[in-house]
Amino acid sequence: MKADREAFIEQIRILDRDALLSLVASLYDEMEETRLKYLENERISTEAHIQFSELNAKYTALLAENENLKKLLQKEVDKNTLKTRSAFGRKTEGFLSMLDAADNPEEEPVDESDTEDRKEPLERKKRVITFPGRDGKKPAGENTGENKDGKHEGKSLARSLDKLPQQLIYDLDIEKLNEQYGEGRWRIAYWHSHRVLMKLDTPYYVQVTYTPVLSVGLEHDLFTIPYMNPLIDKSFVSYTIIADILYRKFVLGLPFYRQARDYMMQDIALTKQTIIGWVNTLVPEICAQVHEYMAQLLIGYKYTQSDETFIQVNKDGYGPGHKSYMWVHTSSELLDCPPIIVFCYELTRGTDHLRTYFQEFLGYITCDAYVSYQVLEDESDGKIQATGCLMHCRRYFAEAFFVRNVAEMSDEELKSLPETKALLLIREVYQEENRLKEMTAEERLAARKELVAPKVDAFFAYVRSLDDSDEVFSDRMKKAIQYAVNQENSLRRFLTDGNIPCDNGHVERVIRSYSIGRANWLFADTIDGAKVNAIMYSIVETAKANHVNVQYYLQYLFEQLPLRRARGEQDFMADMMPWSEAYQKYEKGKQRQQQTLFGQLFPIPDRPRTPRKKDMAACLERKTGAAANEIGKKRSA
Repeated sequence: MKADREAFIEQIRILDRDALLSLVASLYDEMEETRLKYLENERISTEAHIQFSELNAKYTALLAENENLKKLLQKEVDKNTLKTRSAFGRKTEGFLSMLDAADNPEEEPVDESDTEDRKEPLERKKRVITFPGRDGKKPAGENTGENKDGKHEGKSLARSLDKLPQQLIYDLDIEKLNEQYGEGRWRIAYWHSHRVLMKLDTPYYVQVTYTPVLSVGLEHDLFTIPYMNPLIDKSFVSYTIIADILYRKFVLGLPFYRQARDYMMQDIALTKQTIIGWVNTLVPEICAQVHEYMAQLLIGYKYTQSDETFIQVNKDGYGPGHKSYMWVHTSSELLDCPPIIVFCYELTRGTDHLRTYFQEFLGYITCDAYVSYQVLEDESDGKIQATGCLMHCRRYFAEAFFVRNVAEMSDEELKSLPETKALLLIREVYQEENRLKEMTAEERLAARKELVAPKVDAFFAYVRSLDDSDEVFSDRMKKAIQYAVNQENSLRRFLTDGNIPCDNGHVERVIRSYSIGRANWLFADTIDGAKVNAIMYSIVETAKANHVNVQYYLQYLFEQLPLRRARGEQDFMADMMPWSEAYQKYEKGKQRQQQTLFGQLFPIPDRPRTPRKKDMAACLERKTGAAANEIGKKRSA
């Protein structure tokens, strides 16, 4: 290249001034043209770089948006899967039942379809999976379709029929038997009994009380004996009819308007407005004191359980669709004392209710992970301790398991799922815990330390290993792991005391009864109506928990409370509890009264005997005489 440069210099040395100027001008034009091209290329490159940056930013944003949309779509798919399962599938959280439901999903029916469904039902997929350390036997605590005695429900029904009044009927047609077997050739060896359950058509009647009008003295002044309905003066309501109305509403879940319609069908003009008027007057006046007494007794217990659910109140001072709340507090299901269940209505789900209700409480509250319980524990300086719910923990893992496409997995793939391993570890905890139900608190605590604690340790060790791993999990699984890690201390607390249950299932089962009723009556019209619901569900559920006849117990309250108050008695609320000796005596008296009443309605007939020869001869003689008389009448005619 240096030689070329030297050659070029030699060439231009021979040129004159004009030629050099012309050459320089030509080189300048070429250089200027090259510079302009360079500047244009720079501009184009800059614009291209800017456009590339903008497109790259849009691409990155679209990728992020796409990822978010995928997550939202997956969440909606998971929600829809869980919603479909909740609406059409089984509600159990037992692992084997969940596995069966996942393998055989229930499809949501199409409301409007152009084609008739002619598909044959598919054969159910059944897995036989043997997990390590299991012999294939049904573990304790899982549903077997039998009662605690291992006997089927039909036999339990047969035993319960023994307690009912009986109408005896002897089905014996002597003439037909004589015709079939020959007269004098048969006898009754013994009787077979065949029972059916019957119901009287109309259990309602009118009780008429006459009070005398007295004529006094020679002037015959008239005086009447005063009478007042002990419930509502000058009203047709009685303690039996109000108990029946409340029983059908709060036990059977039958709304007042349906009850009114039923009364109309029986030609009783008892309207919905009249029923609501009776209930809203009598429940606060008579039952509110019982509700308050139960709440006070519950605060005196050291071990309680709590949860909350919603109730819609139309006229609560808020806008349409506002949800109020029904707080539910119960005694621990493991506590050896009369169970108490208290419902409390509140406008909100705030912590103020817990602060007020548990103001004088000292002990343990088994609950879910709702933050208000933790706030209450922190504010109490350790006087109140919240214990966790293993059932809620299991539910998170169950939801994570259920949104998986389990039906397409092999048995080995299913076993290797982290959701499966976590659920099986929780299952082992429940297998051990369910065997301890009938023990005393001291025995249960010792057994928990020996049998249950190692299972709990194994579960949390596995959960922490998942939390520390780099494995990618679904959002549901991440939430389940985070819940278990965050709530570990409260979930372990049941291991320290034999009276603390491992979960809050007892309250959830109580709320289920309430939810079934709510699905029928839908809402309360006013705040007073919501408070009536809280009072009555407290009384009804407490009575059910104490295994008494709920209808008799309601009759007892509406009969005895006004009577005790009329006598001027003060300290009688202990006798109003369903476990009291006074009520137990009342219920036995009611049962005897019912037996007597039905005994009069169904008198016991004499048991027929095998006809004797002289009886048959006399019967034949009577028949012959009757036949001769009939022939004589015809001849005379």
